[in-house]
Amino acid sequence: MSTPTNAFVDFKEVKSRVGILQVLERYDLLGLLKRSADRLSGPCPLHQGTNPTQFRVSVSRNCFNCFGTCGRGGNVIDFVSLREGISFRDAALLLQEWFMPDKVTNRPAGTAPRQTKDASPRPSSQPLQPPPTVADDQDEEGENPPLSFALKALKPDHPYLTERGLTEATIASYGIGYCARGCLRGHVAIPIRNRDGALTGYIGRWPGDPPSGQGKYKLPKGFRKNREVFNIDRVVHADSSDPILVVEGVFDCLHLVQLGFQATVAILGSSLSPRQETLIREAAGAKRPLYLLFDADEAGRKGASEAAMSLCSSSIVRIIDIGAYQPQPELLERSQVDALLKQYGALNP
Repeated sequence: MSTPTNAFVDFKEVKSRVGILQVLERYDLLGLLKRSADRLSGPCPLHQGTNPTQFRVSVSRNCFNCFGTCGRGGNVIDFVSLREGISFRDAALLLQEWFMPDKVTNRPAGTAPRQTKDASPRPSSQPLQPPPTVADDQDEEGENPPLSFALKALKPDHPYLTERGLTEATIASYGIGYCARGCLRGHVAIPIRNRDGALTGYIGRWPGDPPSGQGKYKLPKGFRKNREVFNIDRVVHADSSDPILVVEGVFDCLHLVQLGFQATVAILGSSLSPRQETLIREAAGAKRPLYLLFDADEAGRKGASEAAMSLCSSSIVRIIDIGAYQPQPELLERSQVDALLKQYGALNP
């Protein structure tokens, strides 16, 4: 590389100015990918895969993810680093040479930007297409205000809780119990706390099959579950670098916590909202990988794929397909979770 190794590089600026389409075009890869609106998909060019849907790109989020053998993902710098077999910093410097000539001030006179064996010169310094503007969904981005009250006299010894496999210690720790009065009367009430530990609402679960015409779950009026991530308050403040496991439901989360996977959170459904994305990003930071263990049904697989594309620009994300063992994480045994995490690289074999 002609740029001095001690040259300054602004990683944030590189990621904001260089589009993933530019990089893919430079490597002559666009013709191998199928485009649908904001997404591209095709065989993974990093491990030379053949599955036509395993490699996916989000143009608006400027990131990629492989859901196949290599399981790699990230931003434009990550892609070049993996493709070239160089460090993250050298990849950023290379992108500056290719697409940001105004930033390359220390290149010796008469030298040209470094060429790669499979990349031809592309003089453009602007993204091929500007990422589409994504409108903020205020309903999803806002916060539930902390409650000024708490449900009283919740009964922790209801048999339904034992049927769901919860221990007395877990029930007491999370404040779960059967509600005999109030807005969640007749339901098992599960307290929901924000990232700071403040009580913001409850989720009510009818114990067993609900009466005809009623749903299994009930929410208090005004409470928006897509603004919360269950157990985020414990995960974000824990002194741990363990990977974060992301599941759909509360009982999935509590089950994995009881198995010893304390860094587990639930998004209270199969769809990740912008607010939940922000909370999980903050909890993961730059170093903690995210492992998505969604239900092994069509909704779960679709939700996991969309969540991975939303999160992959700032974190290492892996989708764990639990279907070979169980349809839901709540049914997994400890040995099965260990086997899945080893298979996908979360634990050392």
